[in-house]
Amino acid sequence: MYSNQKLVIDLLVSMFATFILSTTVLSISTTNWNNNNINHDRIGLFQQCSKPCCCIVKELNRTITLLILFSIILLIISTMTSFLLMGTTIGDPNRYYILVPLTLFGAGFAMTLAFMKIYEQMNLNGYSAFIFLIDTVLAYVLGGITILHGSMFYF
Repeated sequence: MYSNQKLVIDLLVSMFATFILSTTVLSISTTNWNNNNINHDRIGLFQQCSKPCCCIVKELNRTITLLILFSIILLIISTMTSFLLMGTTIGDPNRYYILVPLTLFGAGFAMTLAFMKIYEQMNLNGYSAFIFLIDTVLAYVLGGITILHGSMFYF
């Protein structure tokens, strides 16, 4: 019973981590950010120019791109680690599970910094921005759940 309960919670954590990863990637790749800025010829989070002849201001700040790339990498690491540890540690505790909550909290922190940096540069009111903010909160919540799960079954 003990390993069955652990396996079910591991599977749920892995599925929720996959959900957070996929919705975050979808939210940053769409153009539904509805930026209220001066230049209306730019679309999406990374402010790609839709009409190259009309854009006089350079692209969005590269720190936002790096923060979002770092958060996506951390979400990928947490998802892969949760799936790998679910399959390899069915009967015995493993201290490597600490990677899952650490990477989830790291991704949430990077997403928070990226959102604060984005919000100070442009006014956001699109669905993709709201989904990105919800994914940030979900990364923190899942990080807390994995700490509880790790203290029950892994540590």
